[in-house]
Amino acid sequence: MPAATGGSHAISAFATLVVGSMVSKYLWSYAPPLGEVSLAAIRVVRSVTGAAIPVSEQFAGTLLVMLSLSFVWGVVYHLGRHG
Repeated sequence: MPAATGGSHAISAFATLVVGSMVSKYLWSYAPPLGEVSLAAIRVVRSVTGAAIPVSEQFAGTLLVMLSLSFVWGVVYHLGRHG
């Protein structure tokens, strides 16, 4: 059973990476305030942790889309598995 659940999580992680990279440019075109919020969040994380996270519009948009898709995937997976 771990291979089946691990495989679905691996596929979803890869899919969110690809989709996040492709959709991030549209984030800045259609929802600039969300892009600005994601940039601000990256700056805060970078200043608090000291991590060498790139602060760019492309990365911020990708990260926001990836986190959103991962959250939705987690909710759908949990409801499908336990609901």
